[in-house]
Amino acid sequence: MNLSSLKWLGILTALFSFSAQSTPASKDCIQDLNYLPNFLLSNDTGAKDHLKQKGQKHFNDALHQAITEAKLIKEIGECKKIAQRYLKSWRSGHLSIDASEQMKQKLKKSPQAAKTTEKTEAKLSSLPQIEFLSEKSVLVTLSSFAPANRLPLIQLLKDNHQQLAATPNWIIDVRRNGGGSDSSYTPLLPWLIGSQRVEVGMEWLVTPENTAAQQQICQRYDPDNKECFEWADSIVKVMQTGVNGQFIQKGETITFKSEENLEPKRPSRVAILISRSCGSSCEQFLLTARQSFNVKLLGRRTYGSLDYSNLRPHLLPSGYFELSYATSKSLRLPHLPVDIAGVIPDIYLPTIEGDDEGQEVTRVKNWLESGRFILDTTEKTE
Repeated sequence: MNLSSLKWLGILTALFSFSAQSTPASKDCIQDLNYLPNFLLSNDTGAKDHLKQKGQKHFNDALHQAITEAKLIKEIGECKKIAQRYLKSWRSGHLSIDASEQMKQKLKKSPQAAKTTEKTEAKLSSLPQIEFLSEKSVLVTLSSFAPANRLPLIQLLKDNHQQLAATPNWIIDVRRNGGGSDSSYTPLLPWLIGSQRVEVGMEWLVTPENTAAQQQICQRYDPDNKECFEWADSIVKVMQTGVNGQFIQKGETITFKSEENLEPKRPSRVAILISRSCGSSCEQFLLTARQSFNVKLLGRRTYGSLDYSNLRPHLLPSGYFELSYATSKSLRLPHLPVDIAGVIPDIYLPTIEGDDEGQEVTRVKNWLESGRFILDTTEKTE
């Protein structure tokens, strides 16, 4: 990205001014929309790549459409969908907008809005579950890798340790897992990884905003995790050695890591059920777990939101919304992108008419125990 391109986008945003008939909500929304392009190009690790790939006209048109819609709103809450659609013109995942604390206080006055917020929070906080399906098979359901789920998973594995060690077939269901934190799935790795694995590094974009956001992230989202603070501090120290606008790498591009404290009795067969709803840290879990000879991925391709990661919040000018944007970029790029097509399963399981999620689990259980996916003798086999 050269300076003239940045100036071009700055001029572009200036073209969309307020009209005399604009409501306070539309003025705030337009202000936030105008702010986004230059902030992304300065701080988001994927923005310049996307501009290069899609061209200036693409983003010109997307911003014009968003501001045209914003001029018609009467309540500030209507701005969220408009801004989110605009952000998707950059990339489909790992770039989003949400209500700020100021907005949440405003929404509390609306019973319906509060009810919707409660449902969303309940979904995000869904806990890990273990269900023993037979003497040979167990189902481990991981609906979220939210930081709050790390300790419950550790406790669940501890409480069921003896029976888990005696169960040869594991089904790990991450079909609805939208991600969270990599640290939330690490308690599982001693059960899954029996050999050395490859870890690909990442690079960080150095800007004042990104460095500050990195310093604050653990206190905000995982204040009781000492490992989080140690990790974040190590990233900040590396970023502080760079100059504004520079990508800087921490550690090696490739490392070969052996899992410590391996479980002595690990499952002999692990089937991880995946689908389009698996994204972010869920996809990183798959890239790690599939390196074991005992693990197979089954289902449909995942969402594709991992190449630009380590999201950090940034308050927009209106004060009503926070932007979540990427501050790191995987060194897998450009050779092994995930965002384009997601993580591809080892065994593709198309959605079968009449099947629900439970029946798909049963099919995989049958396959692990007998080598057959069919549920009954009336189904066709080849």
